[in-house]
Amino acid sequence: MFGQRVSIFVREQVAMMKLRDTYDLLDPDSQMVLGQVRDEPATWAKWLRLIVKKVMLPTTLNVYSGSNPQPVLSVKKHAGFLRTNLAVVDGQGRVLAQLRSKLFSLGGAFLILDPMGQEIGQMKGDWKGWDYAASLHGQPAGIVTKKWAGALKEVFTNADQYLVQSERPEQLPLLLGLALAVDVVYKERQG
Repeated sequence: MFGQRVSIFVREQVAMMKLRDTYDLLDPDSQMVLGQVRDEPATWAKWLRLIVKKVMLPTTLNVYSGSNPQPVLSVKKHAGFLRTNLAVVDGQGRVLAQLRSKLFSLGGAFLILDPMGQEIGQMKGDWKGWDYAASLHGQPAGIVTKKWAGALKEVFTNADQYLVQSERPEQLPLLLGLALAVDVVYKERQG
């Protein structure tokens, strides 16, 4: 699914009264479906979402390519109150990076840590929280841009759209993980 791509479009599916999120992954140019992301929390956490804000509960977002039943990438979000910790894991179970939300940031921000917990970069949102820039080892790694979905969709749903662009193809899986982290930590409004 990733190959030599440097960009991917993420479109959250619209659904009423949903306990789990689903996202379509599209080619930005052709709009061809490349895969899907499914929010797959533990059963207890899924039902607890009825009374506790979803952003406070743990979940796993699994990225699937085509009809492959095994995820090619996962974003594991731990329970959090003030700070949220996440891990971006490849299809073989290797941690690509750990993420830690910053306590104080205007548009949202994450510290990017290597598997051993050493800081290797960060991702920062602009003041309105629509554009995020990631850097690794002091160099630009890519951007995540929230796309306008139209007035009715923005006002009445929680479904967001993102364009993910990386500097290099090998960084796209991590940037996709960062885009999903932004959505589950900073963009979820419902309980």
